[in-house]
Amino acid sequence: MYYVAKVNADMCAEYKCNTCTLYCPEANTLMFDKSGNTSWVDVDRCKGCALCVYVCTDMLNRDCITMEMPNVEAV
Repeated sequence: MYYVAKVNADMCAEYKCNTCTLYCPEANTLMFDKSGNTSWVDVDRCKGCALCVYVCTDMLNRDCITMEMPNVEAV
């Protein structure tokens, strides 16, 4: 298992920028919800590259995205 991106929706909604979605190299993984004005991650598609974290944190100084272990339920 590896880390995947997690968006803090409350913080993200304050900025409404969706810049991170433009940099995600994996199609249909980091999306923007226009009704909620926030980005969200399809954790099943996220490869853990952390490019979105770099964009949000280092380029934009917003800290809305972190890398975390996904919640996996035991079978």
